[in-house]
Amino acid sequence: MIGFFGGSFDPIHLGHLNNAQQLTHQLDLSTLFLMPCREPVHKNSLTFSTDQRLKMLKIATQNITNIEIDTREINRTSDSYTIDSLKEIKRQYPDQAIGLIVGMDSFNNLSTWKQFEQFNQYCHLIVLSRPGEQQQHTIQNFTSVENKTELSTKISGLLYFADTDQHNISSSNIRGILFNNATDGKIRAKQNLVGLLPDSVINYLEKL
Repeated sequence: MIGFFGGSFDPIHLGHLNNAQQLTHQLDLSTLFLMPCREPVHKNSLTFSTDQRLKMLKIATQNITNIEIDTREINRTSDSYTIDSLKEIKRQYPDQAIGLIVGMDSFNNLSTWKQFEQFNQYCHLIVLSRPGEQQQHTIQNFTSVENKTELSTKISGLLYFADTDQHNISSSNIRGILFNNATDGKIRAKQNLVGLLPDSVINYLEKL
């Protein structure tokens, strides 16, 4: 199975990376693609530019095996919709099982996503726990499974709640540490970011 972990990654942090590595191991993924979007439809405007977010992703993953970057969404010039990416991915990997990885917060809002009722035709849905987020409903078009080995029995249409560590790290909290205010954009002391971001990303941000 190939995994696709979408998000704004504004910026990428250790919570993203740790979950990606755990899922790659636990689900025996051949590859896990981090798939940054150009401009998220369901979020406010981004803090970092497209080039900056992509650069941080490349820096953060350069020494991690089986984790790569998929740029199909970040390269788009129009709104980024997951259903369009799923259709493209299925055309690219017609015989592979695809795992779409989302956080519990995104899962709970999935009914607001464009053509979400078609997702089961293209992928399995892998849901990550989030601190303070509880499952609010199920997705009728997906069949829930409790054992990860069941994901190999079908090529799409299964729902699995992954057993990964919960990290109380958010990109929004990191941005609050990064900037003293909204106008000067000065970075704060490096020690405030240790344990939240990879050292390579911290060094990159200090040079902006």
